Amino acid sequence: MTRATFVLACALVVGLASRASAYPHFQRSSGSVRCAQCHIAPAGGGLLTAWGQEEGGDTIAGGGDGRFLHGAVELPDWLTLGGDLRLAALANDVGASDGVELAAFPMQADLGAAIHSGAWSVVATVGARGRVRSPAPSSMASTASEVTPPSLGDYVISREHYVMWRPDESAGVYVRAGRFAAPYGLRLDHTAYVRRFLGYNLLEETYGLGIGYLADSVEVHATTFVYDPVQGSGRKDIGAAVLVEAQPGERLVIGASGRTAVGDTTRLQAGVHGKLWLESANVLLQAELDGVRELFDGHGDRWQLAAYAGPVWIPHRGVYTGVAYQAFSEDLETHGVLRHGVDAWLSYLPIAHVEVMANARAQRIGPDAHAYLAMLQLHYYL
Repeated sequence: MTRATFVLACALVVGLASRASAYPHFQRSSGSVRCAQCHIAPAGGGLLTAWGQEEGGDTIAGGGDGRFLHGAVELPDWLTLGGDLRLAALANDVGASDGVELAAFPMQADLGAAIHSGAWSVVATVGARGRVRSPAPSSMASTASEVTPPSLGDYVISREHYVMWRPDESAGVYVRAGRFAAPYGLRLDHTAYVRRFLGYNLLEETYGLGIGYLADSVEVHATTFVYDPVQGSGRKDIGAAVLVEAQPGERLVIGASGRTAVGDTTRLQAGVHGKLWLESANVLLQAELDGVRELFDGHGDRWQLAAYAGPVWIPHRGVYTGVAYQAFSEDLETHGVLRHGVDAWLSYLPIAHVEVMANARAQRIGPDAHAYLAMLQLHYYL
């Protein structure tokens, strides 16, 4: 990897509008059995249910009213509203000659809504779209007509919008169709290697038809998907994904996932993941391991590997801290392409709707390239 490519990769991680799919350490630690108890989406992430809003103030944060706008507005039963505003400041060191990069920027600005009618729901999220741009030099655009003016789609994107049929909110079968991320593995932030390199990076949500089943000790999610041809996507894939998750005990969650995607190449991937809640120590252990077989039209088929593992400790209500090791090999048979990363983070939710988060990452790509990142985030959700 060249220095320029490495710098761009780091910029893509931290410089675009970001969205956490969910905080998987809230499962079990808050007393919730499944992610779908707190989220409208059957596999978690996105808009909160009434139960999830109440949990925000009752168990997750230090206190406060977790309802929409702190309970100042009472919404009708058929309407759910939400939103996220996230500001960030960072120090990014990729070994460049001009030293450490310092920046402050809005990381996320999303609004979401869900309309319910019986077993049916229509869910949509709209937000700011971040994009890395390299303005064309004047010598490359001799006339104004050669420069394409920005459109609304350059600044705004709907990351999720789908219709769902779910007759029982607590269990049973569901069907949904629209734009969403097909459930797979641990539902971590998009910067985690097991998301970023496996088809779940920023703005890689696909259009899909999903069906699933949820019970007290097991859940199954199956999705067929196609890339978004309107709003754009880094991957032009068509395929299918499945996630099976079981809870053999009150403290243990184990799962397996599979995904097939056909585009410029064919990617066959499968993985296992797990979470173990140690209640006496207030520690959640979580890990994921994935293997990928990437097939090309000609020669050069390759095996890839992605891994994530680390504990989350909750020393006090509203305080969460964790470390994680992650790795990704673009080609197991090629020397010098293995990527390592170590993350450390601290999250503080003094009251419902407010989060202050500090995180740091050290990365190594191959034998020589290193990068270091420190970030401070202020997050407010409606």
